[in-house]
Amino acid sequence: MFASAVPATAQEPCSGVTVVVDFGSLASDPATGCAADPADGLDALVQAGFSVTEVAAIRGMVCRIDELPATDCGGAPPADRYWSYWRAEAGDAEWTYSAVGGAFATPDAGDLEGWAFGDGASPPAISPADAAAPAADADAESDTGGSLTWLVAVAALAVIAGLVIWRLRRDRRA
Repeated sequence: MFASAVPATAQEPCSGVTVVVDFGSLASDPATGCAADPADGLDALVQAGFSVTEVAAIRGMVCRIDELPATDCGGAPPADRYWSYWRAEAGDAEWTYSAVGGAFATPDAGDLEGWAFGDGASPPAISPADAAAPAADADAESDTGGSLTWLVAVAALAVIAGLVIWRLRRDRRA
């Protein structure tokens, strides 16, 4: 399972795709997350810990992120109150408005995905250069799982070696 998105002040590197969500007037602070290996922009949002509700009538158009705004998702939202989609590559100083929706974008590791609620004129308040996200939990779980596996294996071998030595000593005495 992936971690929930965190406030944008996090400074840990993301080995996948960094996702920035600027809620605008809907919430106080932007949030970031990390998507390990997303298939598309919407998948990046989900992997980064955000919930996504699409517009029912328009495949791939985002209606709500983390249940915001509280609105009906049957048709397209008003032009001055929607989730605009922005993209950047590692090292970019500015966001670029995406010509395609999140369902049709294919982000690569190191890319940044931005979502901003409003009239579409302003990108996320955090610049791509300043955006940072926690590393995807999938990586952390596999690293921790690998260490734990080795620890258990070494402990099991130590117990087996101890039993063999004990058995050999016992057999020599008999």
